Amino acid sequence: MQKAATSDYVAAFCVPQCQGRRPMDYGAFTDASLKMMYEAVRGALKADDQFEANGEDPRFRVRATPEWKRHAGSLEAEMLKRGLQVDIIDWTGGQRELPLA
Repeated sequence: MQKAATSDYVAAFCVPQCQGRRPMDYGAFTDASLKMMYEAVRGALKADDQFEANGEDPRFRVRATPEWKRHAGSLEAEMLKRGLQVDIIDWTGGQRELPLA
């Protein structure tokens, strides 16, 4: 059920944004809608990590697609502007230190 909800969200909201259509008006969404969209980003990221852990290609390509981070950042900004509590997404995948390479 969670995977289907995430897939539906991606198809309805993220894909059109990634295709260069006009930007979303985040101020038009309700608090609950913003939270749902943000948790869907988190869910897609988690799903991608699980696919990779199973040796599969990530289906949503959240880490590899900059639009995902822009979308999450816009959601975060709007939620913070409204004074909503935000549990910021960990984009590092649990990585403790960045390589110095």
